[in-house]
Amino acid sequence: MSLVDGPILAVVVDSDRLAAGIVDRDGEVLIRDRVGTPNRDVWRSLERLVRRVMAARPGEIPTPKTVGVSSTGFVDLRAGSVTPDTMTAWSSFPLRQHLESLTGIPVALDTAAGASAEAERWVGEAIDIPSYLTLMLDHTVESACIVNGARVRGAHGNGGSLAHLAVEPEGLSCGCGATGCLSAYASASAIEAEMNRPLRRATTSIIDRTGIMVGRAVASAAAVFDLRTVFISGRVVDTFGDTMLDSLRREVSARSRLENLADLRVLEPTGLIQPLVGAAAVARLIEN
Repeated sequence: MSLVDGPILAVVVDSDRLAAGIVDRDGEVLIRDRVGTPNRDVWRSLERLVRRVMAARPGEIPTPKTVGVSSTGFVDLRAGSVTPDTMTAWSSFPLRQHLESLTGIPVALDTAAGASAEAERWVGEAIDIPSYLTLMLDHTVESACIVNGARVRGAHGNGGSLAHLAVEPEGLSCGCGATGCLSAYASASAIEAEMNRPLRRATTSIIDRTGIMVGRAVASAAAVFDLRTVFISGRVVDTFGDTMLDSLRREVSARSRLENLADLRVLEPTGLIQPLVGAAAVARLIEN
């Protein structure tokens, strides 16, 4: 593997917005643009956005030779497709093929959490941490895992995902059709739907329950992957704050009794890494 020589065209797909930009090899965003995610004709909006970013590139910035893409929801790296949770028109959408046809350059695809994990070891707080999990509690639950410097990818590219880990088997129904998934307890969309009000108006019991359920998932993941560090972030964490994190850490402590888990840390990253930098991190390394 070697570093990409030159800037990277970065593309971010999530439920609220589409973003595109050009990021240099040091992780600095040189050009950026974004639009709200439309209800339909998503590809047309993204196509116009990418064209606009490329057209805005001044002559002194070299033409990108690769594209890095992050998407919420499930990805299929073999097919190059994405299935964002809230974009029904994009079920198994062949995003890699569309972007390669549009740009004429290779496209590297990853999950939102996978992009975040790659960015943390590029310009973030995991530069010297060989094994860790990134867990993002936003509109959806996204997570990815790196063990001894290698990404856990799985058969399709979703290895390390905890969204549909059962944390309360006879519990709440999940959008996937099962019951008791972490997503049903810890995603902003599920919590707000259950309460029928915004996150900021959550009761103490809901906040405490969220921490407990996330703690169960974190403890399980740490035991499975033999981890010592978990980075947690997202709108749910920002809104629920220390009350949720205290409940989470108590649950982790109660369920992590093995000697190798004694030093397990659940941390909030102190620096904010832009999603475009995460998308660029996906395409930062190329095979020789």
